[in-house]
Amino acid sequence: MFLYLQEPSRQLSSYRDWLFYLTGTLVSHATICRYFLHAFPIRGGLCRPNLVPFDKFRPENIERAFEYLEYLSLIAPERIVYGDEKHLKGHDLFNRKVRHNPLTGEKPPMMVTPDFRNTYNLTGFCKIDPTTHEHAVWCSVHELLNDADNFALDLEYAIQQGFIRGGMILVIDNAAVHTGKENTVLEEYLWSKYGIFLLFLPPRAPEWNPMEHVWKTLVYELKKLPLKMCQELGRTSDHVTARVSIEILSRIPHALVRRFYVACGILHE
Repeated sequence: MFLYLQEPSRQLSSYRDWLFYLTGTLVSHATICRYFLHAFPIRGGLCRPNLVPFDKFRPENIERAFEYLEYLSLIAPERIVYGDEKHLKGHDLFNRKVRHNPLTGEKPPMMVTPDFRNTYNLTGFCKIDPTTHEHAVWCSVHELLNDADNFALDLEYAIQQGFIRGGMILVIDNAAVHTGKENTVLEEYLWSKYGIFLLFLPPRAPEWNPMEHVWKTLVYELKKLPLKMCQELGRTSDHVTARVSIEILSRIPHALVRRFYVACGILHE
C-alpha cells in the first residue's frame, strides 16, 4: 500500500518491478491487477481522479470558503438558487458503447441524426421548494456562446418567469460570464431591481454547486435513452439533443435536487 499511497497513478509494471526488487518474486500484470480488485474490502479498480488545483488551498481562498459556509448556515435552503452553465454536444446523445460482433469481430455502425455535429450551451438554475408546482430546474438551451451577455439574458428570463424571485439568494461561481462586461454591476442590479441577493461560490469549489449534479444527471439520462427513439426523433427535428435535454431537466423532481443539496453540504439529512 505504501507504493499506492505514494503515487495512486503508478503503472502495474512499477508494482511488479518493486515486488521483484524487494522479494525476488516475479509476477504478471494480471496478478497485480487481481490483487487490487480482490485483496481489499473495496475493489481498487481504475477510475478518473478528482482534479484539484493547487490554488484551491491558498489562505485567502480557504478564508472565503469559511465565510461562505458561515453565511450559508444562516439562510433557509429553500431560499437558495444555484446557477451554472453546461457545454453540450449533439454526439453526447450517442456517446455509448457497442459490442463487437462475436462472429465476425466487426465493430457495428451506429446511425445518428443530423444533430450529431451540433453544439449547444445550457444555462441552468435549480432550487428546492416542494410546496409549489414549479419545476425544480430552469434551463435555457441555445447554440450561442455562453458569454456574459447571454447569461444576463437567461437570468432575466428566469426572473421574469418567476423561477427566481425577490428575497431569494442566487449562488453562482465567479466565472467571466458572471462578472464580465455589464455583469460587473450584476450584484447591485439584482438587489436594487428585484431584491435578489447575489452570492459567489468560493474559488475552485464546483463541488458545492448542486447544478453540477444536475448536469451529471442530464448526461446519464441522455445515455439511457433508447437509440431507436433518438433516431425516430431525428427524422422530425434537427435539434434532438436540445429537445430531449429540456424534457429531461423539466422532469427532475424537487426530491432529487434536495439530494443534490445534501451531497453539496447545503442540507443535512
